Amino acid sequence: MKLKEIMSTIETFYKPDDTLIDVAKSLAEKHHSCGLICEYDKPMGIITERDIVRLLSNLASAHLEFDVPIKDVMTHQPICLDAETELVDALDLAKNHNLRHLPVVDSTQRLVGVVTSTDLVKAYLITLDKNIMLENQNRKLHILSIEDPLTGLPNRRAMSMDLRHAAAVARRRAESYSIAIIDLDYFKKYNDHYGHRAGDEALVEIAKTLRNNLRESEKIFRYGGEEFLFLMPATSIEAALIAAQRIRQAIADCEFPHIESPLGLLTVSIGVASGTSDNWEFVIEQADTALYDAKENGRNTVCFTEPITESGFWDFSRSSQSYRPSLN
Repeated sequence: MKLKEIMSTIETFYKPDDTLIDVAKSLAEKHHSCGLICEYDKPMGIITERDIVRLLSNLASAHLEFDVPIKDVMTHQPICLDAETELVDALDLAKNHNLRHLPVVDSTQRLVGVVTSTDLVKAYLITLDKNIMLENQNRKLHILSIEDPLTGLPNRRAMSMDLRHAAAVARRRAESYSIAIIDLDYFKKYNDHYGHRAGDEALVEIAKTLRNNLRESEKIFRYGGEEFLFLMPATSIEAALIAAQRIRQAIADCEFPHIESPLGLLTVSIGVASGTSDNWEFVIEQADTALYDAKENGRNTVCFTEPITESGFWDFSRSSQSYRPSLN
């Protein structure tokens, strides 16, 4: 912001030979806090409220006459700023020199306005408001960049950041973290029968249910399509299975009708895996393998794979295992 954007225009300025009393009366009538004394439109001096108070004291003690020319009592050669000066520079100057009034001149040094301390404060507050608005907009843009627009859940970008952090903490502390991939059963048939709008509404409700069944350290993400990713930091495979079963049961308890499903309701299959290394992509692959097994085992099921070996390579001798609960 430049001074020319915030300055007050000068409608009245005074000549060096104007008397003190005339200038004082004019300032009082116009409610001005300062007067600029000019010669050929170029500022020669300035007289402010503080100057008037000081001069009145001298008048009272007979050290000064009312008809003294203003040039004899004004502050000579006031600090002037170019109209193109930035607000921040003007604020620094006003602070360093304890100035409340800054005459503003153009490129030919002719007076074009004045900036008062009130103008500076107002401009600073406007700038502050703009900065706060910009920060809020940036915050909203950041949220939009990491939030799924349909469900309001964190998206894959947010998921990558949180998984990277959880995996790094697990590696540092030599503890397990677990990942579950949740997939809606027969969801293509659901969309085909009820329509894509109803499918979107179902995804929104499922997301709410998932969010409402999280513990403090757990996080849920929109993984893509009808899939969600469930992150459980500092969680063993045994504890993760209990959490996954809690999620599966919560969805079943919602009793969303799905006549195209053999189960009659909208249910989920869940694949669970755990790891201790920072190779979280590999843990997702394990969870995805377990999810495939859950689908093969009749759906509405939680399957899991054994944790990643210390070497970080897949142990093909270990197969996924599953729980096959009854639909309550």
